Amino acid sequence: MQRNRVNRTKPISKAQKERDRAIREKFAHKPSQAEIQATGKYLPIVKQGEVLAVMQFATSLKSVREALHLSLADLADRSGIDKSAISRLENGQAENPTIGTLERLARSLGKRIKIEMEDDRPNR
Repeated sequence: MQRNRVNRTKPISKAQKERDRAIREKFAHKPSQAEIQATGKYLPIVKQGEVLAVMQFATSLKSVREALHLSLADLADRSGIDKSAISRLENGQAENPTIGTLERLARSLGKRIKIEMEDDRPNR
C-alpha cells in the first residue's frame, strides 16, 4: 500500500513555529514511574502475574458458586461480605482483595485456598 504525501501549500508562520516549539518543550520530560506515583493520582504498579492470580480466583469463585446453585445474595449471607463486593471480585473489578476476604469466600463455598511459592522467572 502506497502512502500519499501531504505537502503544505503555504509556509509555516513564525508564530506557528513558536507554538509548536512550546508544545514540544511542554512534553519533552517523560516522568519516571516513581514520579508518576508520587503525584498521588495513580495506584501503585501491579505485576501482571498478581492480576492474573486474582482473575483466576475470581473465575473459579463464580464457577463454584454457580455449580452450587447459589446466588450472589446467598453467598453474601453465608460469608458476611457485601453482595456488590462479591460481584466486583467475580467480574475482575476488585483492585486488591485481602487474603482474609478470599478465605471467607472460599470457606463459605466449602473450599479452601491453596497458596504456593514458585520461581519468579521460569528456567530457561
